[in-house]
Amino acid sequence: MTATPSPELILASTSPRRQELMRDAGFVFRVVAPDPTAESGACSSCGPVELVRDYALSKAADVVRQLLAEERNRDILLLAADTVAECQGQILGKPANEDHARRMLELLRGREHRVHTGVCVWTLPFVGEPQAPYVETVETTLVMDAIDDLAIEEYIKSGGWEGKAGGFGYQDRLGWIHIKEGSESNVVGLPMERVAELLNERNVFTEQGP
Repeated sequence: MTATPSPELILASTSPRRQELMRDAGFVFRVVAPDPTAESGACSSCGPVELVRDYALSKAADVVRQLLAEERNRDILLLAADTVAECQGQILGKPANEDHARRMLELLRGREHRVHTGVCVWTLPFVGEPQAPYVETVETTLVMDAIDDLAIEEYIKSGGWEGKAGGFGYQDRLGWIHIKEGSESNVVGLPMERVAELLNERNVFTEQGP
């Protein structure tokens, strides 16, 4: 009997950090970029949990539309994600510029905050219609030291804030951001512990196998 091949894994993200996390975990995947406007129909008035779920699903739906137009000879498993930080009720996405990043860091310093990532997995079978997407949210709680203005300015000038939710990169090993509870990789952009479980449940494994 011929074994059923594992689905082809598609990552719906152009984020270098998410791609690095997936490669470091040993997953083999292909990147298909969602349209930059894919999030435009998502719920902009929702709280952080609903927002990242909506954004992840919107990205996934756009890539599913692209994949359905392709020829394929095996199942596809699509992974999409979106991440925001939240502090005192304010949702902090990617800063638009230095001033925006500075305001975010001034809000976060000395305070506990949370990073939320919406994760969507969606199976496109070789035969038949796409299955219903599965979406969930993973939360990590952090606290930032009460850093002074000089530390903020040094980080702003380094450019480390660019493209990072909340205006900081935990992976930069800054020394003034500490995880209280939850996944470390979630702060970088993908909760790899949970992602691995979701993929393994759908017959997608690392190069090392189950």
